[in-house]
Amino acid sequence: MTKTLKKRFIIFTMTAVTCLLVFIVFAVNGLNWMMLERQSDMVMKILVDSDGVFNKMDFNRPPPFSRPLDMDRMRSSRFFIVLSDTNGNIIDVDITQISSIDYKTAKSYALAVLKSDKESGRMNGYKFATKKMGPNQLTFFMDMSGQSESFYRVLFASGAIVALCWLVLLIIVILLSGKVIHPVLMGMEKQKQFITNAGHEMKTPLAIIQSNNDTMALIHGENKYNVNIRTQTKRLNVLMSNLLTLARLDEEIPLQAEPVNVSEVTTKVLSVYQEYAGLRNLHFDVKIEPDIIISVNKDGFRQIVTILMDNALKYTPDNGYINLSLVRNGRHIQIIEENTCDVSLEADPERLFERFYRGDAARTQSKEFSGYGIGLSAARAICENFGGKLTAEYSSSESIRFIARF
Repeated sequence: MTKTLKKRFIIFTMTAVTCLLVFIVFAVNGLNWMMLERQSDMVMKILVDSDGVFNKMDFNRPPPFSRPLDMDRMRSSRFFIVLSDTNGNIIDVDITQISSIDYKTAKSYALAVLKSDKESGRMNGYKFATKKMGPNQLTFFMDMSGQSESFYRVLFASGAIVALCWLVLLIIVILLSGKVIHPVLMGMEKQKQFITNAGHEMKTPLAIIQSNNDTMALIHGENKYNVNIRTQTKRLNVLMSNLLTLARLDEEIPLQAEPVNVSEVTTKVLSVYQEYAGLRNLHFDVKIEPDIIISVNKDGFRQIVTILMDNALKYTPDNGYINLSLVRNGRHIQIIEENTCDVSLEADPERLFERFYRGDAARTQSKEFSGYGIGLSAARAICENFGGKLTAEYSSSESIRFIARF
């Protein structure tokens, strides 16, 4: 239990930390990209307004959070300009501000822009914009490699810092997880100890009550009081058994497993319930594949089937149906129990596995098989102890299905 709680605490904490750090990285780099884009748009606007002539450039006040532009920055910009006529013929090419582009390449870029009929955009790492000059057209190309390098530099730096912070926080969380969950563990330990002690202490009084009740029934004859006492002591014995099972599994004590013919175990358990189902006019359909042998704890497996059948009989109305099958499904063995029920009692079937939760809204004890809301929780815990899984789902608007998979 200690390892499980520590693992859950670390996973939950680091998930929250990861989400926060990822958001910070996206926010910082998103804002950085927006600022770089706005800066490049300002440079391009000045180039277009001045026709690429430096002494005609007008450096207006930049928008907030933007670095002010000056002549030095403009002269350090890498760009080239292409002049073309209305027929798409290249008249002139100015590549004095860039050394990585030759006349032929600049001409091909300009022809591609003319063909696309776009006024602005990006092409092969260059931002371009067009401007009419009478019958002719100027096309400006600005190298964006510097912007990309700046962006990726910040992205790498922020990513490295975030990764380092994540590792540091992981170490801190691992070191502090024991202290954080210690009060919770102490409370759970006291609770488990109380349940274990109470369970063992109640076994003897219950056995005495049951024995005395049977003796009185033999001497004075069977009556409704003897029947009620016997019913309630049976219910308490089942409760104690489930509580002790949960307490043992919470302590991560594995149930001793051995090869078991679960087909025979299931058949023996169902014989009692088939008789009771007949008294209530329930349609009981059973499908058990013969000679299914798996490595489980025999008593634990029997308890799972018993809990599923108790639950089915408790919530299936008279004249309803109960279907139970034990089948092979590939590498898995499945117990599938389906019965009629009122699905309006609980919208989420997963809540039925909560300890001490009961699906009947009135929480009454009017039925012989009424329980304490701990059986399904115990069945799931036993299933998981075997490396299996117990799930619930509504198969229709009037029925529920439990699937135990091993």
